[in-house]
Amino acid sequence: MNPDEELAKGIRQNVHTEDSGVAFVQGAGNQHNHVTQNYFSTDSSLPNDPETWYRQGEMKLQALEYAEAELFLLAAAEAGHVEAMKRLAGIYSLTARGKSAHWYLKLAELGDVDAYTSLGGLVKYRLSLANSPSERVPLVDEAIGWYRKALDAGDEEAAIEIGLILYKESRYEEAIPYLETAAELIKRDPDLDDEYFVDSKLKRARKAQERQHRKAERQEEDGTRRRWWRGS
Repeated sequence: MNPDEELAKGIRQNVHTEDSGVAFVQGAGNQHNHVTQNYFSTDSSLPNDPETWYRQGEMKLQALEYAEAELFLLAAAEAGHVEAMKRLAGIYSLTARGKSAHWYLKLAELGDVDAYTSLGGLVKYRLSLANSPSERVPLVDEAIGWYRKALDAGDEEAAIEIGLILYKESRYEEAIPYLETAAELIKRDPDLDDEYFVDSKLKRARKAQERQHRKAERQEEDGTRRRWWRGS
């Protein structure tokens, strides 16, 4: 379990998460006022800079003081502190996905490669809940768009995600080049486990593509014969 997951687990065990207001703590109005009055007032002894707010937020997280932690991290993130943005995005991805997307989008605007991948993952989650083609098609395009940005920026593992999405959508011809790249990557990197069975999916995709090509050829031949009979 990574640090963000541990924090999110603690947050979920102790608080109710909402998509509005302070997400870490239920009924955090009193805590919000306390922090605002004691730390963000003009006569506060705490230095008025994003780095200090970020460090204070981290200290509050370690102390399990989630309401104050969030306020400090939000203050730092809103002032442009990149690490605070990443911290909030990581925690929110496990507690409030809408807020997570907000900060990952901010990071993506700064060219953060991990943000591209994370946004792809958030869209992929929405895709897993979609059933109708009208829902799935735009989500597929959106998820692949983010993963392609990550791939273009040097994240080779994004090819795995693109290949798997296209494979699941039966877009085999498009999936095969990405699955080939993914299979080579997994062979080359011993730290990467083939948990998605990329190699077997690649083989099935190639067979499915062959079937599709044969079917298209038969249809073309049938069409040619029908045109010949009509013309004779």
